[in-house]
This record gives sequence, C-alpha cells and structure tokens, in this order.
Amino acid sequence: MKVLGAILAGGASRRFGSDKAEAMLDGRKLIDHVADTLRRDCDALVICGRTHSQIRHLDDRPAAGLGPLGGLCAALTHGRDTGFDAVLSAPCDTPGLPHDLLAILSLAGPASYAADHPVIGLWSCALADRLQAHLAQSADRSMRAWARVAGAAPVPVAGIFNINTPEDLAGAGRIEAVGNPPEA
Repeated sequence: MKVLGAILAGGASRRFGSDKAEAMLDGRKLIDHVADTLRRDCDALVICGRTHSQIRHLDDRPAAGLGPLGGLCAALTHGRDTGFDAVLSAPCDTPGLPHDLLAILSLAGPASYAADHPVIGLWSCALADRLQAHLAQSADRSMRAWARVAGAAPVPVAGIFNINTPEDLAGAGRIEAVGNPPEA
C-alpha cells in the first residue's frame, strides 16, 4: 500500500494563544515532531493548511476555513491524483504519536481513525470525491461526522497526547521519549 502522510495544520490555535505548530518541544517545532513520525511509515509527506520550508504544502480543499476536513480533502485528492492508495492524517499538535500508528490503524480496514482523536486516521484515497460531496452538502464539518459518512472504524490507540494549551506543552516534555501522555 502506497501511503501519503498528511499533517493537518490550518487551525487558528485559539486555546494555545499563538501558532502552536511552531511551538518548541525539545528544541524542535511541534510540527516537525509529527513529520518525523509520519515519515517512518509514509512514502511521501504533505502539509495542509500552511506552508513549511521542507515539506510540500497543499491548500485546503475546496476552500480554507473548513477545519481539518479541508486539509484532509486536499490530501485525499492529491493522493488519488498522484497514485497513492491511502492518506495517514495527523494534526500538527500531537508530538507523541505511536511509532506503529500505521500498523495499528491498518488492521481496521481501508478507513479507520484513532477513537479518541479522529483527526488521526487512515483514509482510502478512493474517498476523495465522497469527502468533497460531504463538504458541499453537510453543515456538520466534524471529523466524527465524516468518519460515519466514510464508514471508518474507530480504533483504540494508546499514547496519543494532544497539545492545546501552553500548559499541555509544558507537560509534553515528559512524553516525547516514550510516546505516552504524562501521568496525572
């Protein structure tokens, strides 16, 4: 299976208070931590919703302002049009992704997502037109609504930690080496 890694990074970072993709953790940007994890399993990598000096970027599709689905739609369309079978998606603010993420999600079939973090998913590129239609027809732009439309399976994935606030970032230094959230 030929897999395109897609970092979804078009959010406004309202809860964080500044651009969290650029926030530093262990001397590197959050977005670069995610890129390194996806590169292990993917044949190519794109970033959706922003530019990056070392990663090909895609503009959200069909337009900006559609949340993560706009980025996913861009990645699925690009993947389909360039010969990829699937897109492995992740947001730019999840530095502790499991090293075996693709293997975990692949077991559930052609469309699956992390049950507690639906932006993290494995999506068949054959879903590109269906997502485009969903964005045109539905007011519900949540990842969970899209997952239902796509028939995607929720998969329990341990060890995912999402950075939403500066406090989350302060605690994240303890998760990078093991890929698990800090203990409460």
